Amino acid sequence: MDGVKLVPAPSDGILPDGFFVTSNRRTKILLNGKLIPVKNIRMDCCIVVDPKKGEALCVEPRNVKKGDLIVVGDEGVIEEGELKFMVSPISPEKQAWLIAKETSSMMKSIKERGGRIFVVAGPAVVHAGGREALATLIREGFVDVLITGNGLAVHDMEASIYGTSLGLSLKDGRYIHHAHHIWTINKVNSCGSIANAVKMGLIKDGIMYECVRNNVKYIIVGSIRDDGPLNDTITDMIKAQDVIREEIKKGVDLVLGLASALLVIGVANMLPYDVPLIAVDINPAVLIKIHDRGSQQTICVNSDVGLFLRELVRFIEQK
Repeated sequence: MDGVKLVPAPSDGILPDGFFVTSNRRTKILLNGKLIPVKNIRMDCCIVVDPKKGEALCVEPRNVKKGDLIVVGDEGVIEEGELKFMVSPISPEKQAWLIAKETSSMMKSIKERGGRIFVVAGPAVVHAGGREALATLIREGFVDVLITGNGLAVHDMEASIYGTSLGLSLKDGRYIHHAHHIWTINKVNSCGSIANAVKMGLIKDGIMYECVRNNVKYIIVGSIRDDGPLNDTITDMIKAQDVIREEIKKGVDLVLGLASALLVIGVANMLPYDVPLIAVDINPAVLIKIHDRGSQQTICVNSDVGLFLRELVRFIEQK
């Protein structure tokens, strides 16, 4: 096998025709007779090579600079396994409690060896009654990074202030007032930040409270649907992706994706293929979409996210 073909990028953010598009598989290139591992691998990117340093980096196309040497074609590129799209072993008949038990064992093992666990969560975690369970996981040290949207953060803090989620009582499901989440945003932003709202005593419990109290990093990603948003929400999508990417580069051993199709797919596409992703959603179509976007390491759980989280915590707390 001959070595890789390198072609300079014609402009910033523009790549030569036929550039090699990375998968999430471990990848090496043949350069000057040596096999060199490609660092920071993720799917849908390119490979930038520095022949003098003998270094190959997986780089987002938008971050390529004019003159960077780009791998073109697949000659001299070696990937572990094969990336496939549109393959879905998803079934709503799998017993979710068994996967919760297996997940608890994985999480305990990872933390015992000092590994890192990410949680990617949508607002359904709060709506479906998983708020206290997720807060418990954070409090007990089983979450290192929380990646979420404006919605979960707002409704979690709404629950702390008003006892509601989207105006519905979390105790008995009664409708109370539709303005609660908007009032929550105003109250929290008047404190300056979520951390300040916790320190000032406005937020007294819940997911964001436990993140602040336990120094767990949270990344709040915005969307066009957001009310407010909260001051902590990153509304620049490129910046949000870069922040998440930097956390992944620091290392991640397990990702727990909870009822958030777009965020889970987005994070999954940044992961190496050998990082397990456990995706929980009541809609099987969401799980099929996550798995079919190339993240075949996904363990799909077709279940109510609140029930799954409560089962997970039950197993976590068993000695």
